[in-house]
Amino acid sequence: MDIQASPKSKKLIKVMVVEDDRQDFILINQALKSSVRVKYETEHVSAYNQAVNRLMDSEYDVILVDYFLGDETGFELLRRAQEAHIDKPIIVMTGNTAAELDDMLIKAGAADFIPKDEINSSMLDRSIRHAIERKTAELEIARLVRRDPLTGLGNRFIFEEHMELAIARAGRNKSRLAVIFMDLDRFKDVNDTLGHHVGDLLLTLVGDRLRRLVRKSDFVARIGGDEFTVLLDDIQGYHDVEKIVSKIIEGVGRPAPVSNTTLDISVSIGVAIYPDNGSIGIELMQKADMALYESKALGPGHFHFFTESLQERLVQGLEIERGLKEAISSSQLELYYQPQIDLETNDIVGLEALVRWNHPERGVIPPIEFIPVATKSGLIIPMGEWVLEEACRQMAEWNDMGYKVPVSVNVSPKQLKYRGFFDNLMQTISDSGIDAGDLEIELTEEVFIESGTASFQMFNTLRNLGIKISIDDFGTGYSSMRYLKEIPLDRIKIDRSFISEKGAGSICDPAITRAIISLAEGLKLEVIAEGLETEQHVMEIKDQGCLIGQGFYFYKPLTVQAVNRLLESRLRPSLSASALRG
Repeated sequence: MDIQASPKSKKLIKVMVVEDDRQDFILINQALKSSVRVKYETEHVSAYNQAVNRLMDSEYDVILVDYFLGDETGFELLRRAQEAHIDKPIIVMTGNTAAELDDMLIKAGAADFIPKDEINSSMLDRSIRHAIERKTAELEIARLVRRDPLTGLGNRFIFEEHMELAIARAGRNKSRLAVIFMDLDRFKDVNDTLGHHVGDLLLTLVGDRLRRLVRKSDFVARIGGDEFTVLLDDIQGYHDVEKIVSKIIEGVGRPAPVSNTTLDISVSIGVAIYPDNGSIGIELMQKADMALYESKALGPGHFHFFTESLQERLVQGLEIERGLKEAISSSQLELYYQPQIDLETNDIVGLEALVRWNHPERGVIPPIEFIPVATKSGLIIPMGEWVLEEACRQMAEWNDMGYKVPVSVNVSPKQLKYRGFFDNLMQTISDSGIDAGDLEIELTEEVFIESGTASFQMFNTLRNLGIKISIDDFGTGYSSMRYLKEIPLDRIKIDRSFISEKGAGSICDPAITRAIISLAEGLKLEVIAEGLETEQHVMEIKDQGCLIGQGFYFYKPLTVQAVNRLLESRLRPSLSASALRG
C-alpha cells in the first residue's frame, strides 16, 4: 500500500485509488500530482478484498476504482459501499467505454465514469471536484430536510418515518402507541404584536420544554408554524396518555420569558391511538389533527382524543367522493393558471395548471379538500386525464391567439402507474396539435417511493418526445435523491414550505433552499421557487441563484379569462416557447 502526496498545495483532497495494475496507478497518481488547483494525497489499494476493508477504516474524500479488479469488479465494490452506507463519492475508471456500462454504474451509485484512455490531469481534477461538490450538497439536503432549522427538532418527514417504524413494531408486539398534535393558542397574536423574532424565540423555548417533558423513548417534531407532534411509543392505555398530555399542557404552559418580556402561553392537543383509531401513519395524523381542531373549539389549554363523533367528518370525505364523480362527468371542474416569472426580467415564462371544483351548491371547493379524496379513491386518474386534455386544449387555443405559452401540469403517481396513461397523453397531444415541448409534467417525490425505477423508461420516452419533466415540492422527501441523475429532468421546484411561513417576510428555511439550488446547479437543472409571497422572498431566493418563481407576490391562480387579459397586456403574439422560458 502506497500513500503519496503532491508537493504543491492549496486545498487537500484525499483519494483512495483502487487499482490492481501498478503501472496504471502510477499514471493516475502522476495526473493528480500535476493538478495546479488542488493538492491530492493518494492511497493505493491493489486488491478488491483490501478495498472492502479500507472502505470503513480510511479517512478519504473520494474513491477512484478500476472496474476490473481480478475476479471482482468495481460494480461489486459499489454494491458493498451502498450496503455499508459509505457517503464518499466513487468514480469508476475502465477501458470499456460501452454506454450500457456507463448507465449501469451510474445507476449503481457511481459519481462518475471515466474511460481510462481519456484520463488526464484536468479531467480527473474536474471529475473529483464535481463529485465531491454533488455529494456534499446531497448530504447537506439530507441533513437539513430531516430537521427543523429553528428548534432543532425533527420535522414532518422524519416524524412520519419514525411513526411508520413504531407502528410496525407495535403491530409485532401487539402494543399501543399515541400520536399527539399540539399547537400554541393565540400564537398569531404574539407574531402580530411582538414580531416574528419573538415568535421564533417562543417556538424554540416550547420545543425545548416539550423535549424535556416526554420520555426518552418518545419522539418530538415541529411540523410547521406553531404545530408540534409527539409520538408516544409503547403505551398501556388511555390513562397513560392522559397523564403525559396533562404534563405537557402544564409544563409547556408555564410563563415563558422571551426577549425581555414574559408571555402567558397555553397549548391545545389532539390525540389518536394505534390501533384503536387507525393502522397507518397518515390516518393517525389526520385523526390527531381532527382531535386538535376539536380541542381548540373547547378553548385554550384543552386536549381531545379522536372519537366516533369526529369519525362523521370522515364520512364527509365519502360525500366528496360521490360528488367528485359527478363533477368529472358534468363540467364542474375548471382549470386556473398561475404564472411563472423570470425573476431577472419579470417576464412570464410559463403557467402552472391548477384544478378547481365549482360545486353547484357549495361553490368553489379548494383542492386541499378533494385532491386527497380523489387520490385515495382512484378518481385522480379520470380527473388527471381531464386536466391534461383541458390544458392541452387551452394551449392550442392560446396558440391560435398567437401566444405560445409553456404550461406545466401535475401528474400523480397513480396516473403514472395507470396502464393507459402514456397512450392517452400522446393522443391528447396529437388531437390538440400543440408542440410537445411546450408541455411540462410535474411529478412529486412520492413517484419514486411508489414506482421506483419502474417508470424510468416512460420518463425517457416522454423526454425524447420533447415533453419537459420536473419534480414538484422538491425537498419534502429524501427518497428520490439517488434517482436525480437517472431521470431525464429539466427542473426541480422548491416546495413552498421552505419559502413561506404564515406571516414571515423572509425565506423560512434559507439553508435548505440554498442547498437545493446548489445541487440543481451541479446537475445542470433549472430551479423554480414556489410560494413567493413577499418582495423579501423574491430578493432572497434570487440572491441564492434561483431565477424563476411563482406565488401570490406576482399572481394568484387566474381564470382563463384573466390569463387572456394578462397575455394580451404582457406578451407579444407568436412569442416562442424558448423565449418565454428565458
